[in-house]
Amino acid sequence: MSTVFDNGVEGELADMVVPRGVRRSVRRDDIALLDDVTHAIQLAPYVPRGCVVARVHDGVVTLQGKTAYYYERAAAECAVRFLEGVRSVDNQIQVDPPALAHEVRARIASTLTRAAAADATHIAVQAVGGTVILQGVVHARAERDAAARAAWSVAGVETVIDNLIVRD
Repeated sequence: MSTVFDNGVEGELADMVVPRGVRRSVRRDDIALLDDVTHAIQLAPYVPRGCVVARVHDGVVTLQGKTAYYYERAAAECAVRFLEGVRSVDNQIQVDPPALAHEVRARIASTLTRAAAADATHIAVQAVGGTVILQGVVHARAERDAAARAAWSVAGVETVIDNLIVRD
């Protein structure tokens, strides 16, 4: 039987045969499916351990918890979406906002104090999303490097823009 598709291409539709490797929707016991879902989440490399909890009801997987990044949320969903027996995924995982400026400022002050360097009061810290901007004047290159390392060490920091000036 010949068919013309929307894009103008003519082709033949074969009988509905499921190609090899393509799974049909299979109903599974929720308890067995929950075991597979839990195992898949534990094996997913980009899903932080202990942050995601799954529930299964009638083949619908509900994911709950908190992650620091959106990609971790998406990785949890991808880990379970194509498991045999999963009818749909309700991803309710919340993404916590990344680093806050006061956390970064406190970490820099702590680092500079431990390193017996000058105080961090001359360093202004701005955090927008996962981006941290450092501005101000420091007395040595080592202080500048220590401040940048301290900013990078705060959870949720994705980018550090170092606008610190070294004044000899």
